[in-house]
Amino acid sequence: MKALFRKDLYVLRGIGCIFILMDLVFSLIPDLRFFAFAAFYTVLLTLILMQADEQSKFDTLLPMLPVSRRQVVLETYIIGWGYIALLSALAVSGQALLWSRMGRMAVDREYLMLLCFDVCLSLTMQGLVLPVLFRYGTTKGRLILMVAIGAVTFLSVSLMTGTVLTGLLGVLTRLRPWHLLLAGAALSLASIPLSVAGYTRRLKK
Repeated sequence: MKALFRKDLYVLRGIGCIFILMDLVFSLIPDLRFFAFAAFYTVLLTLILMQADEQSKFDTLLPMLPVSRRQVVLETYIIGWGYIALLSALAVSGQALLWSRMGRMAVDREYLMLLCFDVCLSLTMQGLVLPVLFRYGTTKGRLILMVAIGAVTFLSVSLMTGTVLTGLLGVLTRLRPWHLLLAGAALSLASIPLSVAGYTRRLKK
């Protein structure tokens, strides 16, 4: 699996530098709206890597390499998890720097809840999108992804009003940060078998 990581790092160094730099800068800004943007688009990082594999015909070479399809899928997930962890660490560092200048040393629970909520959304998006990309490829999968994002955005805007919004905020205040992280991680892990099965079906065509 080390060779897979080296391959993807080489790809990112060549075509993903601008995207990664933008995400890193947004994460360092002490405003969770910028972090939410960076975390939400984490899935685009895996899309870049998978698209590079398809363009280089890596899938056709896979049967001749000493790696399994499960390893390819797991490596993609691990890169996504590591990237989310990196962005989260940068976001906390940027906020801690701001707090130190303001003379505050304690961790703000509201900030921690919102940060974990953004991480949960990022993991959830990863768990929903990666099986689609592995099953249909980046061309068809990207179209399905855009339709899904549009539908989710429309529903979110429609529901984020009045008593519905108040009820959701009430639920969040009763949760602990690790509840959100656990929910996102569980969904992401549960999607791995679906990604492996979809990847296997696509390669058999």
